[in-house]
Amino acid sequence: MANNAIRDRWAAGEAAVDCWISGSSVLSAEVMGRLGFDSVVIDMQHTMAEYRDVVTAVIALSASSTVPVVRVPGLDPILVGRVLDAGARGVMCPMISTPEQAERFVAACRYPPRGTRSYGPYRAADGVRYFDEANADIVTFAQIETLEAMSNLDAIAATPGLDVLFVGPTDLSISGGGKPVMAYTDPLVDEQHRAIVDAAHRAGKRAGMLALAPGDAQIGRGWGMDFLSVAMEQRLVAVGAAQALKEGRAAARTALERT
Repeated sequence: MANNAIRDRWAAGEAAVDCWISGSSVLSAEVMGRLGFDSVVIDMQHTMAEYRDVVTAVIALSASSTVPVVRVPGLDPILVGRVLDAGARGVMCPMISTPEQAERFVAACRYPPRGTRSYGPYRAADGVRYFDEANADIVTFAQIETLEAMSNLDAIAATPGLDVLFVGPTDLSISGGGKPVMAYTDPLVDEQHRAIVDAAHRAGKRAGMLALAPGDAQIGRGWGMDFLSVAMEQRLVAVGAAQALKEGRAAARTALERT
């Protein structure tokens, strides 16, 4: 099995840098891999991506060193197994609020005796070597998105085989009665993120977050984050298109003034 760029960054004392995609465009996956992101999260939860989309995105990324991570829609051991069999080397599960949920999630990602994953890696396999190395290679991300999860941080982080506590900032805000925003300079948000990092590190695990706005990555690194998702496909398209439209409108108006 090839080196895992996420784990390589951690071993070097760095944070891994990541981008999210919808999975609907194989070309987007290929481009992100060529750019050199450490990983790409293929989001099945809040996009139209289906299993076939995940498979093609994983194949597109396989030509690069970028690690394919799939965010599944929920705690479904069957789907977790399927995305891993397709070649995902990381799985992110939303709405992990209890240690029991974390344990079930991790078990779905690991082969016995460490878990309950069924063997049949039709795309991922390279012989017996895959079985021997998969448990140690696959990166498991539990999303912390509720006040219940915040009250169970240490117990969730202590789950054997769990690698990362990844903050779901908008759902965490909603859970506390707020708006779905990423207000990283808010004192309560600051406190929550620091608590998640501290719980992860006490347990010998990693912490991750979305860092989509200018300065967010530096804030996250200051908190001690080990995994920084710095871009999202839809946001990149919207920002780039808005800038192109702005420049185009300005040019169009100039042309009209000259006539």
